[in-house]
Amino acid sequence: MTYVSAHLRKLIIERANQRCEYCLFPGSAALFSFEMEHIIAEKHRGTTEAENLALACPYCNRAKGTDLGSIDPETGKLTPFFNPRTQKWSDHFQMNGAEIAPLTAEGRVTVVILQFNQSERLEERKRLISAGQYS
Repeated sequence: MTYVSAHLRKLIIERANQRCEYCLFPGSAALFSFEMEHIIAEKHRGTTEAENLALACPYCNRAKGTDLGSIDPETGKLTPFFNPRTQKWSDHFQMNGAEIAPLTAEGRVTVVILQFNQSERLEERKRLISAGQYS
C-alpha cells in the first residue's frame, strides 16, 4: 500500500469532518484510529490521491476490503458501492432511528457488504444518538 503523506491525511480527515464517510461513525467515539481507504483499491489501479481516498472506520474499511461493489439483493445486478467522492450520502441512505436504510442500488450493496446494520453496530449507534454524538 502506498504511503499517505501527513498533509494528504490531514486533508482527508478534515474533509470528512472526522467521520467515517461510509457509516458516518464519529472519530471522537472510536476506540481505534480511522483509516485512509482507497475507494478504488490500488490493485484495481486506484491512486493514492485525494479524489480516491476516503476516511473510513476500521469496521467499514475491513468489510469493504478491495471490493468495488457487489450483487444488488433486489435486482441481482452487479452494482458499485457508494462513492463518497462522487455521490452524496443522503441520496443513497437515510437514518431510521439507529438504522441506516438504503435508498438506491448502490446504497443496498453498501449496507449489506459493509454490514451497517449488524446488531452490535446498531446498539453502538443507538448509544451515540442518545448521547448526541451521532447525527
